[in-house]
Parts: sequence; structure tokens; C-alpha cells
Amino acid sequence: MSRGRPAPLVKFQQFIQLFTVLLTAILISLFFGVLVLVGKIQGTARVVNYVGLVRGKTQRIVKLEISGQPQDGMIADIDAFIAGLRFGSDELSLVRLNDDAFQRKMQELDDYFQALKQEIGRVRAVGSNNTDIIPISETFFGICDDATGLAEAYSQRKATSLSALEKYITTDIVVLMLLIGYQLFQALRTAAMNRALQHKVYLDAATGLPNKNKCEELLDDPTPPAPETGVCSFDLNNLRRINNSMGHEAGDAYIRRFAVALRAAMPEEHFVGRTGGDEFLAITHGPDADALQKLLSHVRKQLAEESRQHPDTPLSYAAGFALASDNPDSNMRDLFDLADKNMYINKNHVKREEAAAEKRLDFQLLKQVNRLHRSFSDCLYCDAHLDTYRTIRACESFFLASDGSYTGAVEQIAEEQAAKSERSRVRSALQLDVLQRSLHSAEDTLELQYNAAEESRYSRLTVLPIDWDEAGVLHHFILAFETIRLNADQAIDPKEQLTLYYEQLKQSILENDSYVDALLDMAGTIYTVNLTRDTLERNISPAGKSDSDRALFLDYPLPCSYRDYCDEYRKRVTPATLGSYRTADTSARLLKRFAAGEKHITAEYCVQEDDGAIRWVQKTVLMTQTTMFDPEINAEMPMVTAIILLQDTSQMHARDEQENARLQAAFDEMRIANRTKTEFLSRMSHDIRTPLNGIIGLLQVDETHFDDKALLLENHKKMQISANHLLSLINDVLQMSKLEEGTTVLTHERISLVELTRDIITIIIGRAEEAGIEWEYEKDKSIIPYPYIYGSPLHLRQIFLNIYSNCIKYNRPGGKITTHTDSLGEQDGKCTYRWTISDTGIGMSPDFVDHIFEPFTQEKQDARSYYHGTGLGMTITKELVDRMGGSITVTSQLGVGSTFVITLPFEIAPSPEQTPDAHAAPDISIAGCKLLLVEDNALNAEIAQILLTDEGATVTVVTDGKQAVEIVQNNPPDTFDAILMDVMMPVMNGIDAAKTIRSLNRPDAKTLPIIAMTANAFYEDAQKCLAAGMNAHLAKPLQIKKVKQTIAEWVKNNRTAKKDA
Repeated sequence: MSRGRPAPLVKFQQFIQLFTVLLTAILISLFFGVLVLVGKIQGTARVVNYVGLVRGKTQRIVKLEISGQPQDGMIADIDAFIAGLRFGSDELSLVRLNDDAFQRKMQELDDYFQALKQEIGRVRAVGSNNTDIIPISETFFGICDDATGLAEAYSQRKATSLSALEKYITTDIVVLMLLIGYQLFQALRTAAMNRALQHKVYLDAATGLPNKNKCEELLDDPTPPAPETGVCSFDLNNLRRINNSMGHEAGDAYIRRFAVALRAAMPEEHFVGRTGGDEFLAITHGPDADALQKLLSHVRKQLAEESRQHPDTPLSYAAGFALASDNPDSNMRDLFDLADKNMYINKNHVKREEAAAEKRLDFQLLKQVNRLHRSFSDCLYCDAHLDTYRTIRACESFFLASDGSYTGAVEQIAEEQAAKSERSRVRSALQLDVLQRSLHSAEDTLELQYNAAEESRYSRLTVLPIDWDEAGVLHHFILAFETIRLNADQAIDPKEQLTLYYEQLKQSILENDSYVDALLDMAGTIYTVNLTRDTLERNISPAGKSDSDRALFLDYPLPCSYRDYCDEYRKRVTPATLGSYRTADTSARLLKRFAAGEKHITAEYCVQEDDGAIRWVQKTVLMTQTTMFDPEINAEMPMVTAIILLQDTSQMHARDEQENARLQAAFDEMRIANRTKTEFLSRMSHDIRTPLNGIIGLLQVDETHFDDKALLLENHKKMQISANHLLSLINDVLQMSKLEEGTTVLTHERISLVELTRDIITIIIGRAEEAGIEWEYEKDKSIIPYPYIYGSPLHLRQIFLNIYSNCIKYNRPGGKITTHTDSLGEQDGKCTYRWTISDTGIGMSPDFVDHIFEPFTQEKQDARSYYHGTGLGMTITKELVDRMGGSITVTSQLGVGSTFVITLPFEIAPSPEQTPDAHAAPDISIAGCKLLLVEDNALNAEIAQILLTDEGATVTVVTDGKQAVEIVQNNPPDTFDAILMDVMMPVMNGIDAAKTIRSLNRPDAKTLPIIAMTANAFYEDAQKCLAAGMNAHLAKPLQIKKVKQTIAEWVKNNRTAKKDA
């Protein structure tokens, strides 16, 4: 009976097999029966034929005999036929019919034929008329017919039997085919089950790889492996940690990941199987040692790539291999053992690297913990995604395992550490979803204080977030433990706290190898001294230190007297530094200083090498006292010992000397710069006082000639010129400051070169005419093939105004300024223009031309100008041209004139679309406007109020941003049509005030026009105002026309928007 199969099923199978054999035997018997019947039917047919042949031949014999023709041969044939029909004849192929009726009829036929032969004899003798041959032949023929009918009836009976046999055969065949089909089905099913069983026997269900049975079968193959055969052993790391902290399902998934990645990384022709829980086998055919090493490197690279998708559980493994070509007498099992040994060697390296990386991570994490300056006795590094933790600091009595499930740890903390009344709160506060909702930044540190299970203490848990995933959800964090013991008064026990502090300090030192590393790295030589016994015990030369570093330590037999050693070493110390050396050259001196409380002493001195070179040496003495057993006195006694570190500081001194030289050079440069700036301030004082003196003098003249309107108008124009010059001086200084700081921002606006040129000419032409200088500028527009460009119009205008101002300043009456513009072509949507500006002035000296672009530089000769200026104009021009990617050159000759060549690249801009109202005159009336003026300077406020009131506006004045916010907040919407806001004010500045007004919960908070009116006049200042929510920016000193236009424009826009809404 087959093992594992039910007995009834086995009996049924046996019955089916016997029944099939029986049916097969029956079928064979039936086939034989059919053959017999077919043979008999065929024999009966010949019988019928021969009976007919007997009748036919007999008729012919009778006819021929009657006609007198004897037929003895035919008579003999008839006798043979009748004998064959009665008894069968092999010669005639006749069978004897086993039918009694037929046989009786044949006997009768034979008898009549014998009688007929007698009659034939009489016919031959007496003639046919005298015989009964005719009646006898008729009777004979009737008997032949009867015999034929009997033979046919016999044949019909056999045919009927044959038909029945055919039915039996058909039934037998059908049943037999069903049985054979059933048997075939069972055979196929059994084969499939065998294959499945074999599949199960040789396939690992968890990974889909061949299992241990298949691996063992290959390894136990007695056939010697081919020389090109290689065996690789792989072993997964960290499986136990994953099983313990994340569960066995996570561990199984970790194994599957490795199996899939390993199979994908190894070529198909190589075998890969799983030999055990976390062990895998690969068998290669073909690669030599180098190729196999490259293949394993490729595998490691592919698995590292896979690990990037699972950063919290990267695949870590060890691998080793062995080649048959390197071990010719080894079988497969031997090769596997060798590969396994190599794998364990690799495993040590991998684990050491991972441990070092983990230690570095722990060190960084603990540095974050230590920044809190708290006595954390234990710390867990937790993963909120994987629900795991790992201990990174633990005291001897810590109650948690080194790693595990975070949720399980929380449960253990609540049950074992918290008082019963606190467990629910502790458990709830430490749930991962609670932490993920609470901790969103590094500042979101969470503290949980609770009463401990032990009544004499309480505990505090601190959660420090470390990082977050891409969705901003907490990923890693540290859970730190603090235990505070209480005294009898339920107060914190200071001794306990101090003990915990030192315990933590000790733990920190153990966690940080770098203390020792720092000592070894710092010192060229280290030696130990027993100061109590005045014994120099040994020296330590750290690995990697050069021979010259080790030469700092005198080659002297050890152990020896520390005093003797220092006396010998003193011979190499230079006299100039001998005093410093002697502070630590005897045990007595060091013990005296130790008794005075000094434990750390540093001395620095110079030593002279054999080749005469001088080297600086720093000597550091670290002293401590310990109790040691002294065998000489057979008792314990205190011993003062020291670690002495010698460090070559020659390079440090060299760097110090270089740094001192650099600082001296910088100081000299700064002194020159200060002198230059002092000269600049002195000149600025003169340049500012000169126009101020003119303005004050003109005001005094106006007071005495108040009725002379023509004189007043003339003086007003002169004061305007002086004021504008003062403003240009201030703007130059501020612009230079921003350029030096790198805060100047070039705008990107569409510029019409025709309009820009017209603006510049409008500003300069008057100054040129006043100075009696002829102005010449090309009028042909064809020289501007690209009339619209992108650039910073304010700074472009400043470049040309500074150059033209220079040309006017250094010109003479009757002189001339000419400007020529060239287009240098276009490429990739950019064009380049070159301006050549020449004057016929007094020219500049070569020395001044060399320094013309330096700050505070001015020509000291006879310059045509009432005011020298700041000396910053050309410096600003050069800085701006450079920022725009262009170039500027200047040539000059004394007494002839100067020529400036400016080349600037621009992005070509499209022409602006023409609009029907593009040239319509704007409505700049502000009559009836209700304005809020925010200005802290009383004079500025008074002037602005008068000017605006004269234009028909109603002006309310407040002196700071806070008052502005309050008056807007306390009045209904649309009380004011616009706010004019100063920026630099006390209490609240204009930027903050604008932001506050925009944030108010009222209908007009977002739409009320706020216009900045400030002395912060640069583009960057305007951008800050706009960013704060202001609508426009006006620079002081104000021009009433510009102010009116800006107010009218924004009031109109606001009113139009309200109507449309």
C-alpha cells in the first residue's frame, strides 16, 4: 500500500486495473471470434458459389451428354466439388459447413449426382430418349437450389452473430477507453503531484529560490567540479535585530528583499539558492577570481541601489567565495566551506564598518542631547515609521533591551516605571500619532514629567525630534530619560543629582573616543612621569608621526630620573626661552604647583636641532593624584603622576607671523583708506557748506528785498540749483555705499532709447548752456536700429549724467561736447551699443586718468565748477557699467580734452502696442481728496500739509505708524482716500504700519492706497515698501507735481475698482 494514500482508494485503483485487464482479455477473445466468424462467412460465400457452380456445370454436362458429347472431366470436377462441399477442401479453399441440414442436403445432392451419372451412362448407351435423365437432372437442380438456400441461411446466421460481436466489441472498447482514460488521468495527476512534490522538496516557498535540499544535493555531488566553477556564500546581517524590533514578518520581508535582489543581480546562468535562514549560496561557471570579484562588487552595488528605497532597513550582508581553479583537489563541499570562511572574514569587516558608522551617528545624536545640559541617564533613538528603537545611551540598571519595538517599550515604561495613577497619561503622551501631531520642527521639544513607581523619585522623559520625511511627518526622534530622587522633604536630593551628573559625564567620555584621539593627534610625543618618585617611566610616539616629531623626545634610556632627563634636554633649549622651559623641568617644581591646585601646565620654548634649525615646542603637563600600593613600604600611598605631551608648534608660529604680517598690511591699508576717507569727509564738508552757504546767503538777501519779486524768483532758482546739487552729493554717497555692499539691484524694464536720450539732454543741456559750452548730439534716428531695449533706466541715466557732468566740469567757455552713437550689431536677441562722448575741455593728467575710477579721486587743477563734488561719480559709473556687462574707457590730453567710450549690451525689447488713449493728458487734480499724512518731522509735515491743502485736499496729520493704524482702525471705511506714509519713524515705522493696516479686518484694508514718502530713495527701498503692501514710492525731497500725479492716479484706480465691483 502506498504511504499517505487511503486504503479504499488503493483497493479501487487495484479493482480498476484488474477490470481493465479482464476487459482487454474479453476484447481479444471477441476479436478472435470475429476473425473466426468472418472466416466462416467468407467460406460460406465460396460454398454458395461452388454449389451454384455444381448446378451450372451439371446443366452443361446434361446438355452436352444429350447431344452426344461425353464430359468425363467435368463429371470428375463435379465429384470433387461435391466432396469439397461436404468435407471441405484446401485445394478448392472450401470449408465444411457445420450445419446438419446443409450436410444432409449435400448427402442427398451426392446421391442424386451418382444416380445422374448412371443415367448419363445409359444416355451414352441407349440415347436420352430412353432414359430418365431430364427428370433426374431437374430433381438434382432443385436439390442444388435447396443447398444454396441452406448455405445462405447459415451465412446469415453467422453475420447476425458477427453483428452481435461487433456490439460487444464496441461496448468493450468504450468501457476499456474510459478505464484507460481514467488510468491516464490518474497517471498524469500522479506525475503532476510528483513534480509538485519535487518542487516542494527543492524550492523555498518564502523566497522562490532553490532551497536547502537542492543546495545540499549540489554540494554533495561527488563529481569533481570543473576548474571554472566558483562557490559564493552570502549571509544576511541584522536579521535578529529586525525580528526583535519589528517582528518576524518584517524579518521575512527582509529575507525576501535580499533573495529577489540577489537573484536579479546575478546572471541567469549562475545558480542562486537559500541554504538556511539568512544564508544563501551561489554557484558560478566561468568567471575567474578577478571577474568574480567584479561580479560581487556589481551585486553589492545593485543591492545598495535597492536599499535606497528602504533607507530604514538597508540590506546588509557578508560575502565570500572560493574557486575550484585555486583548490584543484577540492569537491563542491570543500569549496563551500572555504567560501564560508571567507564570508565570515568579510562579515567582520562589514560589521565593523557598520558599527563605526552607527557609532558616529550615535555621537552626533548624543551631541544634540548634550546641548540641553541635562542629566539624561538613558537615551533611545526611535524610528516613528518602523515603530522601532535602538539604545544609544544606557546606564547599568537600564530596564529596556538594546533594541526593539517602540510601542512595546512605551508599554513597558508605563507599566514598570510610572506610578499606577500615571500610566494612562504616560502611555497616551508617548503614542506615535500624538508625537507626529505635536513635533513639527527642531524647536518642538516635548517634556513629560511623571511620578515614578518608586515613591522616593519622579521621572522626566524628553522627546527631541531629529528629522522628518518628505511629507513633513516625524521620522526619527530621541527619547531621553531623567530620574530625580527626592529627600525626606520631597525636595530634589542634590547629592543624587550630582551623582547623576557625573554618571552622565562619565558616560559622555566613554561615548566620545575623540578625547583620546585628540590627545594622540595633538602630541608629537607623549611620556608618563611618576612625579612622586621623580621617575620618567615611558614614552609613546603615536602612529603616523614623522621621525622629526619623534626627535622632539630625547633619545634617553628609560626608565630614568625625570630631573636628569630634563637637565640633558636643557642643553638643546635656546637661551632666550630657557626661562619658560625651567617652569616644568623638575618634579619638585611640578609637585609644588600641583599642591597649589594647578593640574594643567603649559610651557613653550625653542630647541636647536643638530643642523642648526630652530623649532618651537609646546610642553603640556597633565597631573593627577592616585592611591597606589607601594611594595617597598608594604602599604598604600598617594602618588602624583603626569602625562606630558610635546607638540611641535613651529608651523603655528610661522602662521602667526604670516598672520601678523597680513594684519599689519591690512592695518596699513586701512590707515590709508581712513586717511582717504578723512580727506573725503573734509572735502564733503566743504562741498556741503558751499551750497548751504549760498542758500543761507540768498535767504538773507530775500529778507531785505522781499518786495523785489524778480530778485526773489532769481534767488529761488539759485537756491533750487544749490539744493539739487546737495541732493546729488548725498545720492552719490549712498549709491557708492550700496555698490560696495552689493545691494544695488538693476531693474529689467523696457526702455525707449529715444526717450532716454531726450530725458538726458533735457537735464544736461541747460547746465551746458549756462557754462557756455556747445552741445552736439546726432539727430539721425537711423543710428538706433533697435529703439527698444531692456535695462535699468535709472542707472543708465545716472551713467550718462555722471559722464556729461564730468565733461562740463573739466571744459572751458566756448568749449564743445559731442556724442556719437554706434550699433555694434545683434546676436541671439541681444544688441550692443557704443557711445563716444568727447569734450574740448582742459583735459586730465595721465596720473589722474589712471585713477579716475577710484573712489574720492578728483583732479586738483583748474576745474570748471563751483562745486568739486564727492569724487564718486566716475567710480559709480564704472561699477554700474561693469554690473551691466559693459566696458568704459577714457583717454585725455591736457589742454586738448577728454573722450569717454561706453559699450553696453542689451536685450532687445519689442515695440509697445499703441493704445487710443496713450497720449491722453492724465487727470492730476487731488481737489476733494481726504488724505492721511504720516510724518514724524514737524517741518516736513507742515510743508506737505500746506502744499497738499493748496491743491484742494483735506489733510490729517499723525506722527508715527502706530497712530496711523489706530486712526484708520477707529474710523469707518473710506474715511481716507489715501495714506501718505513716511518710513523711518519712532514707535512704529512705516513698513510695519503698512503691513498692519493691510491685515485689518475691514473692507478697505486691502484697497486703501498707501503711498510711501521717504528719504530712502533707492530702488531697493522702493521694493521693500511695495513688498509691505504699499502702492507707490516717492523719494524725498518731494516734487509736488509728482506727488499730485501719484495720489490722483491711485485714488482714481481705487474708485474705479469699487464701481466695477
